[in-house]
Amino acid sequence: MTQTSNEEIAKLRGLTVEEVAANSVKNIPLGRTGQPDDVANVVSFLASKDSDYITGQKAYSVMSESLSSSTSSDLQVPDEKYLTLLDGRQLAYTEQGDVNSNKIMIFFHGVFGVGSSSPEEKLYDDIRYHFIAPTLPGWGNSSPWPEDQRILNYPNDIHQLLLSLKKNQKKQHLRITVGGGSYGTAFVQICFFASPDIMPEVTNVESLVLCSGFSPFKYHRTYTTGMSWSNYVAVGGPAIYFPSIRRLLGTFLQKKARNIDEAKSFLRRNRPLGSVLEMMARNMCISIAKTMAGFNSVAHVLHSDWGYDPTKMPALPKRKILIITTKGDKIAHMEMSTYLAETYPNAELRTIEGGHLASFFVLNDIMKDWLTSLDQNFDE
Repeated sequence: MTQTSNEEIAKLRGLTVEEVAANSVKNIPLGRTGQPDDVANVVSFLASKDSDYITGQKAYSVMSESLSSSTSSDLQVPDEKYLTLLDGRQLAYTEQGDVNSNKIMIFFHGVFGVGSSSPEEKLYDDIRYHFIAPTLPGWGNSSPWPEDQRILNYPNDIHQLLLSLKKNQKKQHLRITVGGGSYGTAFVQICFFASPDIMPEVTNVESLVLCSGFSPFKYHRTYTTGMSWSNYVAVGGPAIYFPSIRRLLGTFLQKKARNIDEAKSFLRRNRPLGSVLEMMARNMCISIAKTMAGFNSVAHVLHSDWGYDPTKMPALPKRKILIITTKGDKIAHMEMSTYLAETYPNAELRTIEGGHLASFFVLNDIMKDWLTSLDQNFDE
């Protein structure tokens, strides 16, 4: 099985099987891959009297696909699930709605977020969609992105997730919408325009939803227009050329999220209220409880090659794009959304009042309207 996995990874990354195997072993403390006897020895020990004092409360198989969070129980994502990817990384995700549906909505969170689906539970049940919220690499309980792999290969993680959920058994009937908010819009655009060699299900992706979206900096040369100075330092050129600034910023933010109360105090300046503030503070704490790898890679992802030239995308009538922007957004400013709307084929731009988080408060209404409209057009 290991050999087969290495062959698939080698093909994906353009490496030899030997190089993939060597890279995998470097991350294993014992310096070798696990063997059947290693697992058998653990089972033998647990079945013996020597393990009488072990209750199983904190014992996990090294081969398990359900590795647990190291955060305390009050800071875990409700109903979070885990998938072990082919290269050994872990992908955390949640799901809601009609899990047996062939209509799928995959939504990618923003910075200091995790894949959480509880707010959408009733909505997606009502419209018969299977809602899936992956946690992005390096955030929460998802492993960091491999340093030797380009981010344009990320859609293969989603391919493996869909395979694990058995969504490919009736691929001809599969209908997928991908969406994201803020930083998550980078990953959702990478998935929407992915090569079928990386994500075969891309041929079933019928729409894209971007809320307060980022443009691909590699091609959007004037991405800094309208960007605040602080955001330019965080994700612009300084973050690439002076990584020490990024690390200092990360250390500062990490101190602001040592617990939920401190995170609430920090987030109040953006004026989220009530349960929204509670959820955002909790997710912020969870997102960086294990590592700052996700935060440290933000600027790199935004400046990376996403695998396509946005000015050369073919106009496919059946693939629709909805772009939501806000007038007061000082992070993913309106100029980015305008660029995307003018560049991408079949794109619809909607502008609403408020700041960067404004679309979040009306997200359910946006998604219900958009997905219902897609269903009606499909039936016609």
